[in-house]
Amino acid sequence: MWLNFMTINAMYIYWPVVLVGLTVVILFLPVRILYHRSRKWWAYSNWRLLLAGFYPVEFRDFFLGDMYCSQTYAMGNIELFFCLYAHHWNNPPQCNSSHSRLLGFFSCLPGVWRALQCLRRYADTRNVFPHLLNFGKYMFTVLYYVTLSMYRIDKVERFQAPFITFALLNAVYCSVWDLAMDWSLGNVYAKRPLLREVLAFRQAWVYYVAMVIDIVVRFNWIFYAIFTKDIQHSAVLSFFVALSEVCRRGVWTIFRVENEHCTNVLLFRASRDVPLPYQVAAPHPPGDQQADGMPLQDQQPQPVPTLGDVEHGTPSTPGMSVRTRGLSRVGSMLASAHAQDFQRKKRPDPDQGPRTVDGSMDTPDDSTDDEDNDARVFMDEDDVIVEELPYHERD
Repeated sequence: MWLNFMTINAMYIYWPVVLVGLTVVILFLPVRILYHRSRKWWAYSNWRLLLAGFYPVEFRDFFLGDMYCSQTYAMGNIELFFCLYAHHWNNPPQCNSSHSRLLGFFSCLPGVWRALQCLRRYADTRNVFPHLLNFGKYMFTVLYYVTLSMYRIDKVERFQAPFITFALLNAVYCSVWDLAMDWSLGNVYAKRPLLREVLAFRQAWVYYVAMVIDIVVRFNWIFYAIFTKDIQHSAVLSFFVALSEVCRRGVWTIFRVENEHCTNVLLFRASRDVPLPYQVAAPHPPGDQQADGMPLQDQQPQPVPTLGDVEHGTPSTPGMSVRTRGLSRVGSMLASAHAQDFQRKKRPDPDQGPRTVDGSMDTPDDSTDDEDNDARVFMDEDDVIVEELPYHERD
């Protein structure tokens, strides 16, 4: 009996089949129940990721791809799942990482998807930086998993050196990218050292803790190099390495979105009151004197900060040296690189219908990165972003 759950001293080996089957049925159920629109959006997002390179890269595309990059353990289990049931659970060790190249292939897929997305961004923008550098980062990730799979299968010392080399390069490359690019941290001139000028969290220590966690967990591959006897996909070792990576990705997600929000606030994408480059007198009844006593025509315009200034917090001045201006320019490029990970969708004009941006069709049903709301977003005296809800929306 295929679904014999009551056999004494037998493994309930078909519980996973039932669980996976029910999950697939619920996710792709065409009936308009159980969050049908969300399930449809999720399925279409995965389809876009599967065909990475053929679609323009939106926020959901690169973000979902990064999530899968931390799910290589689960991706490898796809091969394990089908291999075990194809052989009716006879001799399960033949399906582990020391015998299967497919497991290594599935582990490499997320990195390949993100690399293709980087090439698509380069094709759309022709910007070598940061897209080709980001492509190189994911190539190191793919090479890391390739050499790890080769080391597990052959178990010879000649594959240990390439594995350690690519693992080290990948860990350093990704750590620097996480902090400097994705989080825009590392500004030595910031009010809070090694952070940035504008933060969304008031406690600066959470940023320092997140930086340490990200770097430490990026080097979790060291356990594979130390415990060489367990390199053949030890259940305990691989599980805890994968668990630490999932936790690291959760931390990365919080600060990646926080950085994007700070950028939107600085560039007035998340503010309803955009400051003007000159002072405006408050309305007053006729006959009253102006509060500041200065005619509007005598007021001097205020300089408008550039993208690099608001991103890095170090506006350039004519008196700066060439070296200082160069460092400021490099810092601004690094801090603003995350804004190029995806293309922004523009809200369609109801009078003109859907609009096409960089080859992608935008309809009113599509999500947008610049949704309006009634909240007022501003920065307090500590350069911390504060979002104030309207009175009718407060609890």
